[in-house]
Amino acid sequence: MKQYKWAILGAGHIAEKFSDGLKSCPQAQRYAVASRSLEKAEAFRQQYGFEKAYGSYEEMLVDPSVDIVYVATPNNLHFEHTIMSLHAGKAVLCEKPFGMNGEQVEQMIETAKENHLFLMEALWSRFLPSMLSMKSEMEKGRIGKPLLLQADFGFKAKYDGESRLFNPTLGGGSVFDIGIYPLFLSLYLFGYPTDIKATSIPAPSGTDMTTSILLKHKGGEMSLLTSSFAMRTESEAKVYGEDGCLRLCRMFHMPTDLTYKIGDEQENRVDIQTIGNGYNYEAMEVMRCLENGSTESKLHPLSFSKELMSLMDKVNALINEKDK
Repeated sequence: MKQYKWAILGAGHIAEKFSDGLKSCPQAQRYAVASRSLEKAEAFRQQYGFEKAYGSYEEMLVDPSVDIVYVATPNNLHFEHTIMSLHAGKAVLCEKPFGMNGEQVEQMIETAKENHLFLMEALWSRFLPSMLSMKSEMEKGRIGKPLLLQADFGFKAKYDGESRLFNPTLGGGSVFDIGIYPLFLSLYLFGYPTDIKATSIPAPSGTDMTTSILLKHKGGEMSLLTSSFAMRTESEAKVYGEDGCLRLCRMFHMPTDLTYKIGDEQENRVDIQTIGNGYNYEAMEVMRCLENGSTESKLHPLSFSKELMSLMDKVNALINEKDK
């Protein structure tokens, strides 16, 4: 199969994790990295085995050898850098959240379609064996009819109003940063909700510190979701059914264990095989799609990303309205 030359736009923490994941992808060639600082890009290049380092994003995007750009900049820049990469004629994998609102996501998708280019949101959990196994076990009736999803993601963050976690201009807030994972799982398992309720406790900067969300779905299921920067939670996901419970263990959004318990029986572990650090699965999906000439993933289509952004928009509107 063809070798694909990957370029990393942004040299921060998430870029480091993704680059480690590329090491487990035989098709992936770690080709280029760009940062606003050439010194930082060069250090990243050497540490993660890339061939080229660029001191500007624009310079990297005009390199004709680049096949795929992974956008790994802060939340508020995803839209700008995805559009920039698409206008440069590159296939794009953009880190979650796809944009800051539905309008941005619509424009990103339209730009990709107009230029006949591949685009996908980098929501790595969607492709993890543990996540796929949970949905498979649920759909084949392991716990009977599913009734309730409980999912949380919380850690205690030191407050800094200028940091990306709390600064509203940088796309801060627990919903944008980590609440997207419980929301994604609810949408993935049960579909778009018919009723949405949400409440939050704000940080001093005005972004949400802790948010709780209650969703009702057309199949009669409910989702109870929490995200927080104020406390360490179990960060597990449990689907309760009429006959038992499926549990994605801590940290549920990462490669992890999946267990099931029926009635009062002992908890059992589902056998799951995982390769690499988990980020390799989304990268492999991008290259599989390009190999097939596809401009979007059937497993994680752009329509799903639009729904997820719409759901986040509605949750943020609810909590912002209550904070006024």
